[in-house]
Amino acid sequence: MGVRGVVHRKGLAEVEPDPDRRRALLRSGKIRSVDQWYVTEEAPEDLLALLELGVRPTCLDAAALHGLWIPMAVGVHAYRPRRVEAPPDAPRLAQIRRRRDAGSGELVPIPDLGAGHPAPATHPLILYAPSLRRWGSQDPVPDIVRTLDHAVRCQSTVNAAILIESALNKRCLSMKDLDRLLAGLPQRKRQPLARVRADAQPGTETAVRWWLEERRVRVRSQAQLLPDVRVDLLIGTNWVIECDSRRFHDDPTQYREDRRRGLTLSSRGYRVTRLTWEQVFLDWSRTSAMLLEMLRRRDHRRLLPVRAAG
Repeated sequence: MGVRGVVHRKGLAEVEPDPDRRRALLRSGKIRSVDQWYVTEEAPEDLLALLELGVRPTCLDAAALHGLWIPMAVGVHAYRPRRVEAPPDAPRLAQIRRRRDAGSGELVPIPDLGAGHPAPATHPLILYAPSLRRWGSQDPVPDIVRTLDHAVRCQSTVNAAILIESALNKRCLSMKDLDRLLAGLPQRKRQPLARVRADAQPGTETAVRWWLEERRVRVRSQAQLLPDVRVDLLIGTNWVIECDSRRFHDDPTQYREDRRRGLTLSSRGYRVTRLTWEQVFLDWSRTSAMLLEMLRRRDHRRLLPVRAAG
């Protein structure tokens, strides 16, 4: 995957064929050399910090550059042929994270959230293992299949499922590529991931659905309950769980629509529970305990009321 402002040294001639012009750009500082790369001021600073160490991003950090929904985790994940341990003097780095700008539609860095945010500002460098014999390409970021292959071997099953379902949802991973990805995994990784879905909204929905399925609870994802109402999860006959996958809640239009949907569903006899990103990823022990209590009451198995005609 190419990145704006970064070109491999072997590809510079394709970008600027005139050698005199290339030398002039280097002398002026508009282009500078970083390890195997030539970079401009457009190069992302968080990616540049890795390239300067002679490594490339992978796992969650590469997935962010592909535009995937990223679960919380520790470390800045990278890889380099023939090395599986970060050097002892490796600096702590900022994780590569992106959000899609509502105006331009482009991926942009997530701003520093400041004090009170659960994640520290910098993280240790974590190199992917086992080591590779050579680079797979001249791109600064591995392709989506290699990125996910590294992530599946590094992350928990739930985190891996979130990434895969995000890639399927955003259509940057085809079903053919998914089959190829799963076929290359060890059985202990491949078997649970066989139940990933292409129609799921990634993030909190995947995490909650995975938890329910592990407890053998009957759950439908993206269920169409009314002509104009599709819900994230339907548990049993009447329990709807809506999952918010955003850390920030600043869309008043969506807020009003969520409340309209909730009231409509409640009027039809559905029980509606809305879970926030924080409840799922920051306070899951308390959240899951309450969900278990609700499951034990078996309220989700009650029949919906019969509506009168007319």
